[in-house]
Amino acid sequence: MDKQLLTTLIDTPSLSGNEIELQKKLIKHMEHRCDKIITDHAGNTIFVHNPESKVKILLDAHIDEIGLVITSINPDGRCKMSNVGSIRPSLYLGSQVQVITKKGIVNGVIAQYRPIQNDKINVSELELDLGTFSKEETLNLVEIGDYVVRREGLLELQNNNYAARAMDDKIGVYAILKALEMSIENKLPNGVYASSTVGEETTANGATFLPNLINPTCAIIVDVITDTSSLPSLNNRCELKLGHGPVLSIGTVMNKKLIEITKKVAKENNIPLQFDTTGDRTYTNTDEIHFQGKGVPSILLNIPLRYMHSSAEVINMDDINNLSKLIYLIIKEINEDTSFLPF
Repeated sequence: MDKQLLTTLIDTPSLSGNEIELQKKLIKHMEHRCDKIITDHAGNTIFVHNPESKVKILLDAHIDEIGLVITSINPDGRCKMSNVGSIRPSLYLGSQVQVITKKGIVNGVIAQYRPIQNDKINVSELELDLGTFSKEETLNLVEIGDYVVRREGLLELQNNNYAARAMDDKIGVYAILKALEMSIENKLPNGVYASSTVGEETTANGATFLPNLINPTCAIIVDVITDTSSLPSLNNRCELKLGHGPVLSIGTVMNKKLIEITKKVAKENNIPLQFDTTGDRTYTNTDEIHFQGKGVPSILLNIPLRYMHSSAEVINMDDINNLSKLIYLIIKEINEDTSFLPF
């Protein structure tokens, strides 16, 4: 486990639309490890192995996280906010937070301006308290449009499990970078394009632009999926558990040939593999990448995760290690003669 990389990913705020600070750190981490780095106006950052290869395999995971943004400041100095992505307002009550400003980090806490009657709390009921006493004092610290993110960092649990906010999908970025490093270390002939992609939690703009930058042969998208044991009410879903391996999605937008390759290499190398079904949209970057240009042959590999969109998202590192190895083996299996036709 590369704890330094994972800690950097978790500790550096990267709210959707404000991912650049973390992207800069990833560029510094990877600039001497890969052959080329591609960026675009949206903020996508793509780390490339063997850019001269005719086979271009895109690895995608989104770097952005959910949170809040300051929308107005009250006369008493407290701030009103709106959501950035699909947050759960009730989970922010009583939280320690950090405001990302041009001058640096400003600490604060989240409160509610009226007594709690039930668990149905709207984001408009939340207030950011910086410890100030006037609007003027607050404006000396922050401004409208500054992003707000919770302060929780990486926490080691039992059985090689780890918890943090924004494991969705920073742990996916971690996994594809490790797969890229394996490809580099083993001198695979294919071109590998590992993208730390922006905007998935809000507009999916990063995934929309991504294929046009690369024109990939195929794509492997990595995101998280709910461990169903933490939500027993999902009795119509496939049974998915932490520590039981990565999850391969089976659905309309998944390329049949890539699914066959994934199953084959997982079986041959004793990599545990779980399965999920998606009848239509996946609500991941797969939905955008697959439909670009003439269509990109794609698969979605998921990381089992507990307590999605909370500050205590839990993953198992065995799943991550198996996922990175699986992606590497899929890359190794593909060559110029690989056909992605289902016939």
